[in-house]
Amino acid sequence: MPIRTGLDERMKQIRLDLKGYFSEAKDVYAEAIEAFTKLDSEIYDDVKSVRKQARVTNWDLSNNLLLILAINQPLMEDLRIITTYLKTVDTVERIVRHARDIARSDRSLDTLGKDIPALPGELVEPVLSMWKNLADMIDILSLCLTEIKDIPQVKIVDCWASIQISHGQAIEALTTIKSSLYGGKAARLEIINVVNRVERSAYNLVRLADLWHFSLYNERIILDD
Repeated sequence: MPIRTGLDERMKQIRLDLKGYFSEAKDVYAEAIEAFTKLDSEIYDDVKSVRKQARVTNWDLSNNLLLILAINQPLMEDLRIITTYLKTVDTVERIVRHARDIARSDRSLDTLGKDIPALPGELVEPVLSMWKNLADMIDILSLCLTEIKDIPQVKIVDCWASIQISHGQAIEALTTIKSSLYGGKAARLEIINVVNRVERSAYNLVRLADLWHFSLYNERIILDD
């Protein structure tokens, strides 16, 4: 027989830890994006430190979830949620890793673009738009997964569509603005890295939303079509 004693309390603590993990990821991502808009290299060490801590949190949460599987032998519905939480831990760690990559590009851009006052608005504005929608998605996933709520599918799809549009605008801007205006070819590659990291972070959250819906209803959906 499954041993449910202590399961609810253990899951409650997991949800509390996940909520903090999402919040930490959002905060560090916000810092990395702000640094991008200001060509600020100072943030890299802080973001790198958060990334290191995120790996520890990933390990701890994963071990706690595996311990629940071993001790409590959860039933199917609980099992789907626990396996989704394992995926969530990996997804959030990946988002923090993307923030680290953006901060590393920020540092390079600060050096390469030292002779310009700021990046062109045609590049910055689409990235800020992408970040706004990504931040909304982080908040939505954090709320749904930690409070066991349904995914607002229309909102997720709208955020994802907006991110794809802004991603295209940023890439188009890169093809029309002279590289020399913001630090040359090397700087162009760093900007592409920033733009693509934000898009990938959002994609990972969309796939997580798909999985969360499945964990609640045993029904598959695809939100990234």
